[in-house]
Amino acid sequence: MTDLKPWITKADHLRRDGRDGYEALARDMVHHLGWTRALDVATALRSFVYGQPGGSELHKAVEPLYRRLGWEQSALLACWFRDARNRPGSQPKRRPGGWPTAATPPTQTTDR
Repeated sequence: MTDLKPWITKADHLRRDGRDGYEALARDMVHHLGWTRALDVATALRSFVYGQPGGSELHKAVEPLYRRLGWEQSALLACWFRDARNRPGSQPKRRPGGWPTAATPPTQTTDR
């Protein structure tokens, strides 16, 4: 079973500080747990988001994390794992500003 206490503590800090930290939390989980285990945790969190938690040991372990993160941060964290660009070995297909690599950003026009 995965010990989630470090992330429960971090979730407490995120809620208290009021910052959007789901991405940092997700990356930290991947770094320490590995992609597969972190993805399992995110999937279990997603089941709480949809109101359908299972009864497995993982779901029981994830419930305190869900309670600390709250619905919105849990949903964002679960979505972070669903984004293909975050998967190991994926090549980003967007520029830092969010524009696809094949598209050119719009030029600024000034009305005179």
